[in-house]
Amino acid sequence: MKKKDSQKYDRILDATAELIRHGSVSDASTTKIAKKAQISQSSLYVYFKNRDELLATLYLRELQRLYQGYTEADVAQLTPAEAMNVYTHHLFDYGMAHPDSMTVIQKMKGKFPGDAEAAKQIQAIIASNPAQQMLFAGIKDGTLRPVDISLHRNVIFSTIKLHTENLLNGVYTEKDVPFEQVLAMINGAIMNLE
Repeated sequence: MKKKDSQKYDRILDATAELIRHGSVSDASTTKIAKKAQISQSSLYVYFKNRDELLATLYLRELQRLYQGYTEADVAQLTPAEAMNVYTHHLFDYGMAHPDSMTVIQKMKGKFPGDAEAAKQIQAIIASNPAQQMLFAGIKDGTLRPVDISLHRNVIFSTIKLHTENLLNGVYTEKDVPFEQVLAMINGAIMNLE
């Protein structure tokens, strides 16, 4: 068996991410990935047993990067509403620093129906994240609207992603659309005002 090269491994993941960013998950064929990573297609299988494992590994990497800077200590003593604001700020900061990662996460979300092991790992990362625990707690205590957590996640993530893209692409400035306005809009959508 060939020895695995960590630089090549990262190049494969980065090439896959780039193909997804500029297209879609279906655009990331093993042929295109190998070409972009400048390796033979057979070399992909030294690192990943199949395309599904490669995609799942990429998605897990991006989720871990996203949640890396957000810990339970950040929100342990906060109310769900305060924790929501901290998380939303974290997501905004991450989106401004790593817009490509946000795009990959958004495009890959829910794309692993046939890979039970990948789905299990993804759910474990999501479920163990303090932001997700905060959302569950907010739904349970009535701070957040009593809808499925996936709807809350989508409102928060998609709104922040679009806002950061608009800022980075010059659609508007922070002065035109301050973060606090976006936060108020998100809170209006997810907070239980009854």
